[in-house]
Amino acid sequence: MVGVSVCAVSLSRPPFQLHATVLGAGTMGAQIAAHLANAGVHVSLLDIVPPGTPEGAKKPARNAVAAGALAAMKKGKPAPFMDPSFAERIRVGNLDDDLESAVAKSDLVVEAVIERLDIKRPLFARIAAAA
Repeated sequence: MVGVSVCAVSLSRPPFQLHATVLGAGTMGAQIAAHLANAGVHVSLLDIVPPGTPEGAKKPARNAVAAGALAAMKKGKPAPFMDPSFAERIRVGNLDDDLESAVAKSDLVVEAVIERLDIKRPLFARIAAAA
């Protein structure tokens, strides 16, 4: 119960002071990130490093999945952002490089990855260790 009360206290701050991490930048995860951004929350949107990305590739290449989801939302019809500037509240990253730091500073973590236990179990273990 202590975790619940700590969470409730931290979420009582104004939305612009909150940070959320959304894991998975598919349709559902990206739309959740947009919805949080519309509410004033700062969001880290993370997804996998694209398969075939060379070892040592720079951040834009490693963050391409989440960045692509954000770019698609900016063009979406109907627009997922109540105001186009709200997209600036979302920072993209990847699960390999950014999960621990994003989760550590988050008030809320939303998991929206593929429905496979072999992927979810280790992901939840990493989330628990970083939270």
